[in-house]
Amino acid sequence: MGIELTDHAQTNVRRAEDLRQLPGDVDPALATQATTSPPPHLSSGVEAAVRFSVRDILGVLWVLATAGAIVAPALVHGLSLGPFDYLSKFGLTQQAGVVVHSSSTADQINEFIPWSTLVWTQVHQGHLPLWNPYSALGTPLAFDWSSAPFSIPALIGYLVPVRLAFTVQVLVTLVIGGTGAYFLGRVLRLSVLGCVTAATVFEVSGSFIGWLGWPQAETMSWAGWLFGVTLLLIRGRHRVRDVIFLAVICACAIYAGQPETLLLLFIALAAFIVVLLAQRVPRLGGSGPILRPAFDVVVATIAGVFLGAPLLLPGYQLTGPSIRHVVPASPALPLHDLVHVVFQGFDGLPVVNSALSSGSLYFETAAYVGVIALVLAVTAVALRRQHAEVIAFAAVAVVTAALAFVGPLVSLMNALPFFAGDQWNKSLQPMDFSLAVLAGVGMDILVRSHAKRVVRGWLGGGFVVAGLGLAAVWVFGRGHLPPAQARFRADTFLWPVGATVLGLAVVGVLTMVHRRAPRHQARGRWSWIGAGRWAAFCLLACETAFLVTAGAPLLSSSPTFFARTPAEATLARAVGSSLVGFGTPCSAPSLGILPNANVAYGVHELNVYDPIIPRTYFSSWRAATGEEAEFYFVIFCPAVKTATAARRFGVGFVLEPDGSPGPTGSVFDKEIGDHEALYRIPGAAPATLTSLAANGAFPSPDAPGRPVPVAHPKPSSWKLETDAATTQVLRLRLTDVPGWHGTIDGRALKLEPFSGVMLQAIVPPGHHTIELSYWPSAFTVGIGLATCSAVGLLVAAVATRVRRRRKNMPIAAMGPGPA
Repeated sequence: MGIELTDHAQTNVRRAEDLRQLPGDVDPALATQATTSPPPHLSSGVEAAVRFSVRDILGVLWVLATAGAIVAPALVHGLSLGPFDYLSKFGLTQQAGVVVHSSSTADQINEFIPWSTLVWTQVHQGHLPLWNPYSALGTPLAFDWSSAPFSIPALIGYLVPVRLAFTVQVLVTLVIGGTGAYFLGRVLRLSVLGCVTAATVFEVSGSFIGWLGWPQAETMSWAGWLFGVTLLLIRGRHRVRDVIFLAVICACAIYAGQPETLLLLFIALAAFIVVLLAQRVPRLGGSGPILRPAFDVVVATIAGVFLGAPLLLPGYQLTGPSIRHVVPASPALPLHDLVHVVFQGFDGLPVVNSALSSGSLYFETAAYVGVIALVLAVTAVALRRQHAEVIAFAAVAVVTAALAFVGPLVSLMNALPFFAGDQWNKSLQPMDFSLAVLAGVGMDILVRSHAKRVVRGWLGGGFVVAGLGLAAVWVFGRGHLPPAQARFRADTFLWPVGATVLGLAVVGVLTMVHRRAPRHQARGRWSWIGAGRWAAFCLLACETAFLVTAGAPLLSSSPTFFARTPAEATLARAVGSSLVGFGTPCSAPSLGILPNANVAYGVHELNVYDPIIPRTYFSSWRAATGEEAEFYFVIFCPAVKTATAARRFGVGFVLEPDGSPGPTGSVFDKEIGDHEALYRIPGAAPATLTSLAANGAFPSPDAPGRPVPVAHPKPSSWKLETDAATTQVLRLRLTDVPGWHGTIDGRALKLEPFSGVMLQAIVPPGHHTIELSYWPSAFTVGIGLATCSAVGLLVAAVATRVRRRRKNMPIAAMGPGPA
């Protein structure tokens, strides 16, 4: 019995500590009651737990319903999310009379939806999705980061039909983001309304919805889980469990597939940890362990990096020589864009019938969280600045905002070799995340402490300042615009002004309630009525309505999934598995199929839109033709003007505008659709055999060769049969990237560069079977590191469980001791 009382006393002490650490105010009597209440089995503790779980269920349902509400208007028009209407404006996918809903989301149809489709297809065919054979001369698929075939949303997307895979990935991303922020709120010990506020503001904030459908949002969706588990680990109550949890979350964020956002997320997390632990320094008046939690976080992060090594190592190997490192760095955003934290469309919307158009891409500047969230966040910092977590999140907001808006800091970061070329405007995502968390803390203060005059004073003052700020923008910041555009900009004030008026009204009603209530009933009857909860719910409902109505119009969908036009079907039949080039560059994409979208139609094209295109593509084409290939927004799409150049790169057919003569040396094949002509290139093939030069050296790049049939047992493998009387050079129109290995009759075959970007090998005389496969050694090393990390974490978990069981094992009855 004595042991039971001791355990119960320890439990009560922990409960009291939890209550004292709540961000909101707690009745001292409640904390005292926590240390004197009977054990749960002797009281109504079970009922309280049920009530708690029911409230949490309702809170999570609100978060899920908000995610559903923002995509519902798009799904009404079709279940396949994405700007499929964008395809109707170009090349063989043209359709008359189609109005493009939004051009700003073109990357989804130019990159992510085709890659998602290809990944889904290869997985369902039983292949590991390592290689994309349809773009240019073939490109890495799993390790290009953006396809993210091993991410949680992608894994869930494999369970549904291909036409729904991308839609499911978007929905899962919203769920991960919302539930993660809710989880963080519970770790911060916020009330349910506080957790719901943090989750809602984050999952439908401007920066998150602006990037929804990109890997940027998928990576950022893990922020709540990442910060929440880190906070648990720093508290140190379940070290091994939380180390494992944090390592797994880090790996999930890595596999989400966006290195720049991942870097910004870890910068934000590092700032949070540093500020949080710095407040424990005794000289600053703090206390608590510093080295141990820092060590635990480092160990967990390293374990997570090892778990993500199968993507990190080959991905980094590809990134180094890619075009990404020569793309101009993004400058800091102008301070004018700070208005986007409050306004949704102050500088216009990227949708049809928008009356304004800003000078930058919408999703790179969208950052709205709304007036209510900002006022709640300021209130949280003002009234809970003694709480380390609140100060840490405020520091994250400041740091990430500086990375987006402070020019000298952005220039400094761009000057660092490792960070060169990063787009620092993406730091608006962690900035919005930290503001959302602080808004949740502010809502928690309103729920718990609405009876305090200082709380109502900060809230009321915040809404007054917001109103004055809106008035200043109205008078001085609207600019001189034509009448239609001026009306559009004026309309963007409706939600901010409405939220400000509602906020003032809520604070006014609360003030009246507490002035009329007798002092002795301030904690009794009015708390029972729940004035604070009603006030919080009104603000939450308005904030949710604003965010949903602001984000929903940005999404689009289609009832059909990559519908094939008759012209596309004709092209596919005519060219088969041959590579198709273009007689004009893709700067005016009026031929064929848009780069990467061709993947979904199974047509091989000499174009690609990808930030990890090897730089050798451009230098090789320049050396072969003396002309530049398309470079705009990391697009490789050269104009094939001669059959010689086409043969060097294995281009079997070339599309030209109807009436054009075609490349020099080509042969007209047929008309494709109403506006394009197809020309055949004699002698072009993906693999050819060419005789060695007289001196035994490699022949010239344009030396004639004999085509060799190629079979593809898998998308990431080639199989060829050669038969020659003399030693030959086998030239492969295959992108030379780390990971390709060759064998000849089962023995290793040495592969060498051809024309700077392709592969070739010397083949001895006779009949031979040659096989090529793509499997980077870095991938093997990554799998080994991930396995070691997983085994280590599993061993630690088992050892901890065994040690705990032995510690809690009752003392066995002892026999009589020695005489």
